Amino acid sequence: MGTEDFKNKVKRNVAENFDQSIRMYQEFEEKHGFFKALALKMAETIDIEARTSVLDVGCGYGISARALNDRFGCSVLGVDLSPKMIAAGHSLSDGDDIRLLVGDGENLSHVVGDRRFDYVLYNASIFIFPDVSKTIAESYKCLRTGGKIAFSFYPQLVGEGNEDLFAVAFRRLGAPLPRFRVISDYSKASDALEHHCTNICHHRWVRPLDTRFLQDFFCIPAQSASLFPNREYGARSDLVRSLFATLSDMTDKGRIVWRMAEGTKSGSSVR
Repeated sequence: MGTEDFKNKVKRNVAENFDQSIRMYQEFEEKHGFFKALALKMAETIDIEARTSVLDVGCGYGISARALNDRFGCSVLGVDLSPKMIAAGHSLSDGDDIRLLVGDGENLSHVVGDRRFDYVLYNASIFIFPDVSKTIAESYKCLRTGGKIAFSFYPQLVGEGNEDLFAVAFRRLGAPLPRFRVISDYSKASDALEHHCTNICHHRWVRPLDTRFLQDFFCIPAQSASLFPNREYGARSDLVRSLFATLSDMTDKGRIVWRMAEGTKSGSSVR
């Protein structure tokens, strides 16, 4: 299979996984309010300005878009591969200040056209792009000079001494670590950002280890597929609950770390 064929297969799988995940994402968000909190944390961390324009790449059904509009008065265009996610968000988010469209984050120009934004944000989505360099390049073209690209990344589970608690959990479960927890890793995404932008900053949002939260989060079909690929959803869900139950003794010692990065579009061309 050629490189482009592989990338297209990944995108189809991502879209299908998220198409199947709408109800559980909604139930998860109603229970935890997490994606709203993550979007606002990233916005506050990068000092987002009120009443600015935002391109939300991998927007899902619009949680981040609504949060940014409600809190900061931002106008938001959301783009996502999943038609069913976008359809679910239309009744909740469409209006003068929020639009949600089906589109490929690696081909943003097809959706955005000549429009330019103050911010391009990836709220827990950049790690599912098969060509992270391409999506960052596309984002850069969509930015006004002085605008920012920022992303939040797949969680790390960290124990004392920076021990990888994912590895601990899989070892205790007696199962192999998944070969790919993410499609594009943090260093690759950061390198792409640094290639195009200046004033690169890295941030971390550290939360206590909460095994019930982790069970709920990774039981979402699109998330469980990253931990237990090539299994039916029912089996994945059971394994996820068993996996994080193995960390019940770590709740006072462990933490969940969400990494974030930001960069600014300078007046010069790509470095």
